Amino acid sequence: MSLFQLLLLLLQLFAILCTKEDDGLAIALLRNEESLHVGFHVQEDVRGSNLDKGYERLARMVEATKDRARALKRGMHRGHGETSKGKESAGESLYARSFGGYSIKFSLGTPAQDLLLIMDTGSDLVWVPCTRNYTCINCPVDSASNGVFFPKMSASLHLVTCADPVCATLFGHNTELVCQNCTGCLKNCSETCPPYGIQYGKGSTAGLLLTETLNLPLQNGKGARAITNFAVGCSIVSSQQPSGIAGFGRGALSMPSQLTEHIGKDIFAYCLQSHRFDEEKKKSLMLLGDKAFPNDIPLNYTPFLTNSRAPSSSQYGVYYYIGLRAVSIGGKRLKLPSKLLRFDSKGNGGTIIDSGTTFTVFHDEIFKRIAAGFASQIEYKRAGDVEALTGMELCYNVSGLDNILLPDFAFHFKGGSDMVLPLANYFIYFESFDTICLTMISSRGILKIEVGPAVILGNYQQQDFYLLYDREKNHLGFTQQTCKTFR
Repeated sequence: MSLFQLLLLLLQLFAILCTKEDDGLAIALLRNEESLHVGFHVQEDVRGSNLDKGYERLARMVEATKDRARALKRGMHRGHGETSKGKESAGESLYARSFGGYSIKFSLGTPAQDLLLIMDTGSDLVWVPCTRNYTCINCPVDSASNGVFFPKMSASLHLVTCADPVCATLFGHNTELVCQNCTGCLKNCSETCPPYGIQYGKGSTAGLLLTETLNLPLQNGKGARAITNFAVGCSIVSSQQPSGIAGFGRGALSMPSQLTEHIGKDIFAYCLQSHRFDEEKKKSLMLLGDKAFPNDIPLNYTPFLTNSRAPSSSQYGVYYYIGLRAVSIGGKRLKLPSKLLRFDSKGNGGTIIDSGTTFTVFHDEIFKRIAAGFASQIEYKRAGDVEALTGMELCYNVSGLDNILLPDFAFHFKGGSDMVLPLANYFIYFESFDTICLTMISSRGILKIEVGPAVILGNYQQQDFYLLYDREKNHLGFTQQTCKTFR
């Protein structure tokens, strides 16, 4: 279903909200348990990365990665629009999902209603499945288990009007155009802010803007703090988008942007549990505010970059760009096409870090060099059948081998910081075929014309790293950790 069709359906459901309905967590960090080094790993590490539940699961994760990359490269699409005191530290738990994302649990409204949303650093709007009439087209039958918000059960609900600055934040200089009944004067206009529509690759959602009370867990685990007038999208209809989104991007409507005045510092951090635990409902950890800085653990830093050449009509300004300079395979530094690592005149190129993309996606020209770098150091036979079944692009048959030797891999960022990945972050063991596959893919075929970021650093490569988004000092901090479950 297209975004336009969703908006038409939404307009038909517009009256639903106006009629009566019947009806900081703490983070436990450990010292690094293995030193970072250049050399080779052995079989215990790679076979410990087994995610085998049938090749269909890996195929779905690859397809989801490509869909996500497609949306990010296009700059997503937002219907109608063009833009993107007793302070206490707070935080949340992140839950790995079998399709490759991580979810955040929080409560909304008065009384509070619990919801589970996908944590997304690549978008800014926070939206929830909303009303008893919520419709999700081409979604799993159990998608409602993530929670649906019932606005008429909340005493703190307010519909956003065209006069509200939140409406102007969403629609930018198009606000007067979409608020057609305000006759050139938005200041005192009581017209409801028009429906939004957002495209996420093949998925999409549409709804109305609300302000509500967000109940934010305190870092000490004792209760929650009520954040009033929190702007949130009430999605009434979605297509192939089975869960709501908690936007953590750089836009003004993102969760960290709205919470800054309440949590002390404009900082958040997370440590993602391994995807091995996707089906076990184990929690990863997130911190917001002052307590996001880990105690006595040094971090590597690389600055966030501003894509000043991106068109204002794109969502590129929401992304967290970082300066990838090179990669190393087995200690050998690869020279990558510098033109792709920089922004061109239209804002294409560069590298973003994204929590919602599963496998890292490289521009095909970059991926070919990386694949060649691995192939020059790996002597095992290629597993073309597994590549065809799963969509993974570099797989090797390791049947009958007691010791599997694989080269180390590292990212080299602007500022001299290096991210050396543990083996489980870039190779996966596929037990059914006794095969290993590289968990990075090419952007080849995702779009007819290559646009947008040249590299999307996905969450598979972020596993067991403590990642600190310091939006005040405008840099990313990171260090390898064993991400422990919060209790």
